[in-house]
This record gives sequence, structure tokens and C-alpha cells, in this order.
Amino acid sequence: MGAIEVLTTAIPQLTAEGGCRSAALERRLTLLKHFIALWGLVFFPAVSIHAADQTPGPLSAEEAARQAVLPPGFRLQVFASEPEVVQPVSFCLDDAGRVFVAEALNYGEWRPTGRDRVTVLTDRDGDGRSDERRVFYEGFNYITGIEVGFGGVWVVSPPGLYFVPDRDHDLVPDGPPELLFDGFGHKESRHNLVNGFTWGPDGWLYGGHGRTSPSDVGRPGTPADERIHCDGGVYRIHPTRLVFENFADGTTNPWGVDFNEVGECFVSNCVNPHLFHMVPGGHYEPWRNRPSSLYAYERLPTIADHLHYDTSRPHTMRGETEAVLALGGGHAHCGTLIYQGGRFPPEYHQSVLMCNVHGRRINRDRLQPRGSGYVATHAPDLMIAADPWFMGVTLKTGPDGNVLVSDWSDTGECHTYNPQVGTGRIYRLCYGDAPTTPPTLDLRRASNEQLVEQFWHENDWFVTHARRLLQERAAKPGWQPGSVVTTLRQVLEDPSRSAVHRLRALWGLHVIGEASTGQLVDLLASGEPTLRSWGIRLLVESPAPSDKTVASLARLALGESSPVVRLSLASALQRLPVTLRWDVAEPLMRHAGDESDSNLPLVLWYGIEPLVEDNPGRFLELAGKSSISRLRHFAARRFADWTLSPRGQREFAPLITQMQGANADDLRDWIGGLWAAVRGLPRLPLPANWDDVYSRCQEHADPVVRQQSLEIAVAFGAPRAVADLRRQVSDAGLSREIRTRALEFLVSARHPDLPQQLWDALQDPPLREAALRGLATIRNPQVAARILELWPEFTPQEKAVAVQTLSSRVETARSLLNALEEQQIARGDISAFNARQMSALGDREINTRLTALWGAVRATDPRKKERLARYRKVLSPEFLKSADLESGARLFDRLCANCHRLAEQGGAIGPDLTGTNRRDVDYLLQNLVDPSAEVARDYRLSIIETRDGRTVTGIELERSPSRVLLQTDARQVVIPLQEIESTSPSDTSIMPEGQLDQLTEDQVRDLIEFLRKR
Repeated sequence: MGAIEVLTTAIPQLTAEGGCRSAALERRLTLLKHFIALWGLVFFPAVSIHAADQTPGPLSAEEAARQAVLPPGFRLQVFASEPEVVQPVSFCLDDAGRVFVAEALNYGEWRPTGRDRVTVLTDRDGDGRSDERRVFYEGFNYITGIEVGFGGVWVVSPPGLYFVPDRDHDLVPDGPPELLFDGFGHKESRHNLVNGFTWGPDGWLYGGHGRTSPSDVGRPGTPADERIHCDGGVYRIHPTRLVFENFADGTTNPWGVDFNEVGECFVSNCVNPHLFHMVPGGHYEPWRNRPSSLYAYERLPTIADHLHYDTSRPHTMRGETEAVLALGGGHAHCGTLIYQGGRFPPEYHQSVLMCNVHGRRINRDRLQPRGSGYVATHAPDLMIAADPWFMGVTLKTGPDGNVLVSDWSDTGECHTYNPQVGTGRIYRLCYGDAPTTPPTLDLRRASNEQLVEQFWHENDWFVTHARRLLQERAAKPGWQPGSVVTTLRQVLEDPSRSAVHRLRALWGLHVIGEASTGQLVDLLASGEPTLRSWGIRLLVESPAPSDKTVASLARLALGESSPVVRLSLASALQRLPVTLRWDVAEPLMRHAGDESDSNLPLVLWYGIEPLVEDNPGRFLELAGKSSISRLRHFAARRFADWTLSPRGQREFAPLITQMQGANADDLRDWIGGLWAAVRGLPRLPLPANWDDVYSRCQEHADPVVRQQSLEIAVAFGAPRAVADLRRQVSDAGLSREIRTRALEFLVSARHPDLPQQLWDALQDPPLREAALRGLATIRNPQVAARILELWPEFTPQEKAVAVQTLSSRVETARSLLNALEEQQIARGDISAFNARQMSALGDREINTRLTALWGAVRATDPRKKERLARYRKVLSPEFLKSADLESGARLFDRLCANCHRLAEQGGAIGPDLTGTNRRDVDYLLQNLVDPSAEVARDYRLSIIETRDGRTVTGIELERSPSRVLLQTDARQVVIPLQEIESTSPSDTSIMPEGQLDQLTEDQVRDLIEFLRKR
């Protein structure tokens, strides 16, 4: 399909809610056709090789505004453009409607001294365009967020969070920036880091935090052991108490936080999936071995029932297929805005708007309540930019009810190595004959009573600013509320007022300190679920809730009918002292209907899991009574993790006792949880009451229960189970899968006769690969000789496993190098990963011989630069056109697919390539030639040395109190914590260097072009 036809298909999407095409849209379509004819290369990445060299300059701001594709009745107006605004990474509005812009001139290199700045744009004549620009402050080093309030400007510029005072609002700082918090990570990523801000309805300042640049946050001078670790999610800061909290953790790179009309928090994610409902205390996908989520065995998923890209195609191929346009244009999103401006047509109210970075557009999702939370469904895009440089970052509603959107204005992606400098725009997205902000607007001049009147405004801009101004005034000495408290209480207590207005009254009372504990407890009896829900949230704001408060929550939990309120109760558990959680948790666990809810089982689990350390026996009894099966499964796993930890007693009898009286369904839950905790662990203490439970499990109707109980029994060293597994291994009539699994569990049991079992299995071809892996776990002088003796019989896959085993210990690695020197094995049989593992052994003789016989494990920087220059020269546009894509696919399968997923195919060890900037040849070459130049924390190698001399290299997927789960280049390996001598982190990627060196130039061409076009 051609580009004109594809973009034509976008028009029905934009008119789906508005009937037939308007004449204005027909004109836009004509403009788009001319645009495509002129700039077609932008939409067809197969033609554009080096984007920085061939992409045309941006449209002028005015032309870009005219050519944007919008629904009927909407128009795009330029508010400001370069040079008036450049690199606008974030912006906000003050109480007079002035626009404060964070300009990130340092992006993407952090510098100790910076030139990032805060500028202020003002529309003096009310025509909708900025006509005055002031530089408020210059000198930040890596600015990522900005907000105004409490007599100054809040700025996040990692590693610090600052407050620039301007109490008279004259746009001249009253003094230098005040460092409020430090410890924010900034060295590990250009963009996946702390950002902000948004004022929440509860009076806290909220922001997002990416996962690849973890932080340890505190006030300046806070000792390391008192700092708060943040490794991704949403955080919040109290503006007067200066308290930092993790609100919820998880997601990948949330960039944009907003709240709907009932105060629920939402974020858009700069990597798929794209939208999350953030429950206080929630743990969200993906996990990525976050220390903060150690016992969050499952994490909360996205609320979106769709994706904004076609999984069978690269995310960044905008306009290539009708599906890409229809689905939303790409996987990366910025700038969450829940529209509550009162200006757009009713169908837009409470819609989630997000800038789609790759798709050059503004996506729109509808929020629909479901159970305790929401589901987000796809709605037609609000705007599709014709300008190939459009890259929206921030969305904010203005006092006129229209939406301001910042445009970073660049051709790169978030992975770009060559960001543009000196470009940027801010547009106004208007509906109808939109009024502009009156030049005289300034809420600061309003009286307290006038501010309260703004609480009922249809535009939430007025509500939010009025509430924050009252909060500021109430925080000052001598505050005189006048009739404010009386008015707000009257609205709160009036059942004839809407729930939204009553919530606004409650939030207003809370931020000025007039929502007493007694009043909040009374709210728990309200007939309005959202008021009960917020009564709970505000009651547990105190770091030490009273016994009366806890008793009130427990009574509510007994009979609460609303899943929304039950979710707030479950979330509140984490803010209660552990010893006070029992009476609230137990009735919540009795709601069988919550089993299928998207939030409740998991949020409830996050609140109860610490109870195991308060009273392990009572914890198991509580789980045994649960009507939610997942809680029983999690409880068994958590108890096992605890009892195997240094604080535990290595005693499983209390858990086995619960299993003895369990019915078949409950037994499945208990066994599944215990299996998840102990699989792969050796020599666990055998509980005296295990045999009876094991017999029941072996008679269970579910084959999974039978197999899991067998593997648990082997971990316990139960003689009967070990004998059963040995029979499975030796029974040639069973499937290879069953026999291999049985052998693997015998290996994990570490029985004294294991070497002989492995020698026998090595002679049995169906078991040979598993036997070779098992030999890595034992220290025996015969290992190398036995393996090398059978080397000629091995398949290529078996040879790869054999080399992995031989390279894991000093003595076997020496034998491997002897075989290489004697040409018993070929150099090509040793992969770069194997060589790197041998180098990690730290043996001087091995490293010297390895370099001589195989080559340098890691090239020097000059060599890498030479390779990059050579490949850039070779891979000309003309040469790439001659690529054989079928050959490229075969090369991908051989070199990449084991670790990388591409268009729903391949492994999950390394990053999913589908969403990367693959059309950029330079991006691909940088990562292939020097994969360790920039490595996300999640993909860095760990080098583990065991007490018996084995070295294992891989990515640490999971660390519990009893084991480490490591992803090697071929498989996952469980290493009991008690066997680990040391763990050393590495800045090296699991992806080996030299991947292209083994290929001809034609093969490099084929692989690169396949990666670009798949």
C-alpha cells in the first residue's frame, strides 16, 4: 500500500465519532498528499539509511499547525516556536496562566555544570500566542521536570531536586536554587530516569521514575542506610513537610502522571505496555528483579486492552501499513493528560491523552470502570502530525480549557545518538472558536472564598490551582480560613451534590488541615463508595494510625460491598504497622468474588506478605482460610522463602500441617507455592509429616501436583522420591522431556552418587545434553576427560553445552584450551560468551592462553572505532538495496534469536528488538560492534563464584533469601545461596562482541537489512 493510500485511511478514523468528512478535512488530506510527495522518504525507512544525513528539516511551526490532521471542530495553533523555545522537555502553568518551560539543552549528556534553563512564556495580549519570553534561571545540568507552587519553582535535575524561590512572582529568583533532595540516579540512561511533576488532589507533588537509573533519595546529608530506594514507578513529595515516598513501583519508564475526577492516578509508559492505573503501594509489570518487589510474586498489569502498534511490524515504521495508523503509531508514550477542561466535546471528558513519540501523534484512550479499577479502550487519535519532526512530550490543560502540547522537534527516537539542538515548539490544541486566557487572569489575587468557588468549575485547571493556593495559605502562620471550612463541610455532607464535588470538598479540607480523624471515620459510613475510599486513604496518611482508626477499617472490611473500597482497604494495609494488619486483612481475604479482579488479590498480597515474620503460624492459618486461591499459593512460597532465610528456622512442618487438612483444590495451591520456592534447592530438611502429604499428592487428579510434589520431595531428600526419579531417568519408554526433567532434579538434589548417574546419562543420547549441564555442578577430576572422550559424537548443540560446562571451572577450562591447542576442537566451537566466562575465572595462565589460541575477549576502543567506520562505509544505501532478506533471517535465527525477540518471535533474554530504533543503521552498528558501551541495568552480567570453584556468568533474574536465578546465554540456572562464595557485577552486556567479525560483508548487509525491515 502506498503512503497516500495509508494516510487516507487515517481520515475515517478521525471522523468515526463525528460523521462524514468535513471540507476542512478534505483540504487537509490534499495537503497531506502534497506533503507525502515531497517528504516520502520520512515515511519509508527502507529508503532513508542515515536519518541524521537525509531527513529533511522540520516544517515551519505555522505550516505544521495547518497541516496537522484533527477531528472536526479542532484546530492547532502555534503558542511558541524556536528560537523562543528550544528543547522543551517539560512545562507547567502558574496561577496566572504563564507557561514555565524546562529547556534541556544538555540532553543527552549529563555534565557537572549545566546550561539547562527555565524560561517563562506569557501571552500578554490574549491572542493565544506567546509574546514575551523571560529566562527565569539558567544553570541546571540535566533538567527533567518542573512545577510551580508554594512561592517558587520545583525542578528535578538529577541527581538533585531543587526549589527556586520567587515568593513575589516577579520572575526573578529570590536566591539560588535550594537543594531539597539528592541521590537521584542519572548515570545509567539518557532518558529512563526521574521526571515530574503533577500536583495530586491530596496536596502532594507527584512524578515518574524510570527503572534503569535507580535512586537512593534523601534530604542532603542523609546517611546511606536511611535513604529511600526508588527503582521505577511513581513517587511523591509533600511540599511543606518535605517527605519523599514511593507511591507505587514498577512499569518501565513512566513519563507523565495525572489524576481523574475521582482522584485515581494514571501514568503513560515510554515503553510498552502504555497505560497503568497506579494504586498506592502497587507493584507493576515488568518486575526486572527490583529489590522493592522481592516478594511481589505477581505484579499488576496494564489496564489497556490494546497496543498502539502492530506486533508483526517494527514499532517505528510509521505510515507503512494501515494497521500502524489504526492502532496508534508506536510503543513509546509521554505526557499523560486526563482531559477535564470542559471545552472539548463531551466524549473527550475523562479521556486519557498521550503523546505517541514514534507515531508523531496524540493517542486517546477511554477509561471504563471495571471491578476495583479500570480498563482502557482505544479511541481515535486526537491529532496526527504532518511534520516529520513532531515529537510530543508534555500535555497540559490551560485555563481556557484547551490543551497545550510541547514538541521536542527532532527526527531521532529515544535511542538516538545524535539529538538535534535548537528546536522546539509549543502548540495550543483548540476546539471551536476557543477563547484564550484573559491577560488579567491571576488566581493569586482571589480571596479564600473566591478560591473555594473555583472548586466547582468545569475546568479542572481552576480546581487544582485554587486548591493548591488554599493549601499554601493554610501553611503560613496566621492563616484565617474565614468561611472556607464551613462551605467545604456543607458540600461534603450534602448528599444532593455530585460525588465529584463532594470529593473536591474533602480534598480541600484535607490540604488545609481541616479533615479530622473523626470526620474521616464518619465518611466510612457514607453511601458514596468514592468517599469511603478516600476516607480510608486519608486516614492512613498519618505514619501512626490510632487503634480506633484500625478498628474502624476492620469493621468496614467485614461487610464492604464495593470492590473500589475494598481496594483502598487492601492498599491501606501497607501503611499500617504490621502487627495491626491482621484484623483488616482477614475479612478482605474472604471475598471469593475478588479472585478474578485485576487488582485486589495482588494488592491484598502486598499488604499481608510481611505478616509471616510477625507470626508464621498465624500467617499460614490466615492463608488457609482465604477464599482467594492465589493468596494461599503466595503464602506457601513466602513462608518457604522466610524459613530458608537467615531469619528463619529451616522448618517446614507448619506449612505441611496446613496441607494435611486441605481439600484437593487448596492442596494444589499450597504445593504450587512451595514448589516455586524450593525448586532447584538441595538438601532441605525433611519434615516429619511430609510422607502423608506426599502420598496424597501422588494420588491427586492433577498431574502438575503429582510432578511438583515429586520434585519437592527430591529437594527434601526423601528416599522414596529419589527412587521414583531414578526410575524415570532409566525408563527408556518415557518421553525425553520427562526423563530429562527427572535428571535435572536429581542433579539439584546433589546426592553422593550423582557423578555415576551423570556418567551413565552421558552415554544415553536422549539424556546427553542434560548430563552435560549437570556435570557443571560437580567438581570431579574426570569431568573434562569424560566429555572430551565423547566429543566426536556430540551434536552442535551438545558441543555448545559441553563448552559451557568446561569453561566454568579453572581445571576444566585448562583441559578445554589443551583440546583447542591440539585441534581436537575448533576455535569456532568456543563462542564469545564462553571466552568471556573463561576470562572471568581470573586465572592468569588461562587468560594468556585464551588470547593466544582464541583471541582478545574484548576489543580496544580504537579497534571498535575502526570497525564502526569500516561498516559505515561498506553499508551504503546502494549496497543495502541488494540485501538477501532470507539470508538475513537465517543469520538472525543463528546469531540473535536465542536472546532477542523480534515481531513476536525469538527469546526473551535480551531486550525486545521490535520496539528499538532499528531503521537507523548507525544505531544497529553501535549495538552490534560495541554492545557493552551502554548497557541497561537489567541486562548487565553478574559473575557468580561458588564455594566449590565453579564460575557462572549471566543476568540475575531473581534473588530470594535462598537462591539466585541466573540467565546464562542458553538457559536459566538456579544457584542455592548457600553455595555462593561471591557475586561480582559487571558493566559488560550479555551480548558478546565480535558478532559481525565472523560474517562476510554480504552477510553483514543481509543481517542489517533484515533487522531494519522485519
